[in-house]
Amino acid sequence: MRRVLSCGMLSALVAGLIIVPVGGLPSAAADDCSPSVQAVPVTAQVPWAQTALRFGDLAPFVALTSGARVKVAVVDSGIDVGAPQLAGAVDVADSVSLVDPKTYPATADALGHGTMVAGIIAARARSGSGIVGLAPSVVSLLSIRTYKTCESEDAPIAQGIREAVARGAKIVNVSAGSSTNSPDLASAVRDAQAAGVLIVAAAGNLGAQQDGNPPQYPAAYPGVIAVAAVGADRAVTPYSEHGAYVGIAAPGGSSDAPLLGIGPADNGTLASGLGTSFAAPYVTATAALVWSRYPSLTAAQVRQRLYATADRMAAGAPDAHYGWGIVDPYAALTSVSTPAPAATPPAAVPAPLPFAAAPVKQDFTGRALAVGGGGILSAGGVAGAAWLARRRKRAMQPLDPSGKL
Repeated sequence: MRRVLSCGMLSALVAGLIIVPVGGLPSAAADDCSPSVQAVPVTAQVPWAQTALRFGDLAPFVALTSGARVKVAVVDSGIDVGAPQLAGAVDVADSVSLVDPKTYPATADALGHGTMVAGIIAARARSGSGIVGLAPSVVSLLSIRTYKTCESEDAPIAQGIREAVARGAKIVNVSAGSSTNSPDLASAVRDAQAAGVLIVAAAGNLGAQQDGNPPQYPAAYPGVIAVAAVGADRAVTPYSEHGAYVGIAAPGGSSDAPLLGIGPADNGTLASGLGTSFAAPYVTATAALVWSRYPSLTAAQVRQRLYATADRMAAGAPDAHYGWGIVDPYAALTSVSTPAPAATPPAAVPAPLPFAAAPVKQDFTGRALAVGGGGILSAGGVAGAAWLARRRKRAMQPLDPSGKL
């Protein structure tokens, strides 16, 4: 299966900006292509996506979580365990590389893509950095490396899903896609679902008119959570693919407001990117939080809970662009309608996300992301506040334990 132009390289059109440290990456090996590299220094600025998804209000629920961590597989370009904010986040012993592991180990990342995905899910807090993952205390990451240094290369995604299931993953994040409906990939997805595994996949980055918007796999397979990308203005991005298979949306970044994440470097240098590849892990992390708090739920019930508690963006949801709406981690955790074991901490009183007194004007003049690396996302908090200011109240739909809306 060939990876679509998903966010990882400057050459990958509108969906492909990712900036990684100058001087190359420690795991990089000679190949017919390599990622564009450019410095993105550490900043204490809180990224807009973290503000928009109300990361700060999730702390009590994460703190109350007990028991085994949810095993989450990242089927991608590897995860650089040398990145300081990913220390202790990856199950190194159980991770695997499917592409010449001696040269391209699972715990290194020549592309930077998998490391940024991993950071969105599980980055640890670090002094001087505003970056933190959505579910760092409740997940154990598995790195299933399926890429060397090129996003355009053939990648054994189906095998990656099978390896993830065999290693006990409950959630598999696939920030990749193909417009080819492969019988092998379809079989791998069905087998994973039969084993009770939830698959979250990027909806794809060929949504612009000139790109044709072809359905992407595995995102388009039944039961897979297909994730579209929205920007800081809450609008679906032009590159985000759309169709009946889209299940939910999450921050994916735009040219005006890219996402800031963890770069594959032991000095802690950050990375910036945009695309549905980076929207998917926000949904993956939310699913992990839900499963950690409500361990008796099935994969179908977790998926349904995310859909039912999403911030509705279209009157006739599900919508071809947003699916059921924008993922809302706080609502997914605080709704009291889902049955939970007696040992689960008491559910909080459900409440809508807070609104600012008035919409906050977005200002991205201080970004300086693409060249020079200074002033990274200085307006990130402003953009996130603007998102919350425009968040529309909506009545929560009842949750059906059968996993259907």
